[in-house]
Amino acid sequence: MNRSLVWCLVLSGLAAFTLVWGCADRKVVQKSIVVPTDLRKILVVAFRDMNAQTDERTNVRCPLSGKVFVSGPVDASASAFLTDRLLTSLREKAERDFKLITPQDLWEIQSGLSDSADNMSELRLMMAVGRAMDADALLVGHLYRYIERVGRNLSVETPASVAFDVHLVRTSDGRVLWTGYFDETQKTLMEDMFDIGRFFAREGKWITAEQMASAGLDNLLETLNIK
Repeated sequence: MNRSLVWCLVLSGLAAFTLVWGCADRKVVQKSIVVPTDLRKILVVAFRDMNAQTDERTNVRCPLSGKVFVSGPVDASASAFLTDRLLTSLREKAERDFKLITPQDLWEIQSGLSDSADNMSELRLMMAVGRAMDADALLVGHLYRYIERVGRNLSVETPASVAFDVHLVRTSDGRVLWTGYFDETQKTLMEDMFDIGRFFAREGKWITAEQMASAGLDNLLETLNIK
C-alpha cells in the first residue's frame, strides 16, 4: 500500500478517535530540592483563592514568584481539598512538625502583629507569621482556577481546568527555597498530539477537577524531597 495513503488512514483514524476521547494540555513546573534538615517545624498555609475579587477571567500575578496565571472560577471546596491533601501527603513523607494554618488562624495572627498586615507584602507577612508561630518555614499555596468538568467520562460540554502553585518559604530570611506550579485544561488528543502518553494513562477519559488537581499536586511533591 502507498505510504502516503497509510498515513492518511492513520491520521483519519486518530481524528475520529479524538471526537470521543480526551487528553490534556498540561503545564507542570517544579525544581527539585532536598529540604534542609534544620527546617523542622513547617506551617502549611491554607490555599488562597486568588480569584476571590472577580468572577471574570483575568491575568493574576503570583505575589511570591511573579508568574502570571489566567484566573477563573474557583470551586468553594477547592481550597480545603488541596490543603488537606497537601498536609496529608507531607505527613506521610516526613517525620516533621507540620501545622495547618487556616484562614481564621491567619487572621488572628495578623491582627496581633505590631505592623499593619495591610501594608505588608505577602512575603513579609509570611515571615512575620512564621516567626510568631516559632516556625522554621511555611508552605504557601495559591489557587487561580478550579473549574469542574461539565459532562461525563466520555463526553463533556466543558472540560476540567485547574491552576495553582505552592512555595516553600524559609522564615529566617524570607528566601523562597522551592516553587512548583500546575496549570492544566484538558483537551482532545488532536488538540495536543504531544501528550499521547497521558491520554492513554487516563484511559482516554475526561477527568474531574479533583482528579486533575490531585495528580498535579502529587507530581509537584515528587520533587520536594523531605524526610
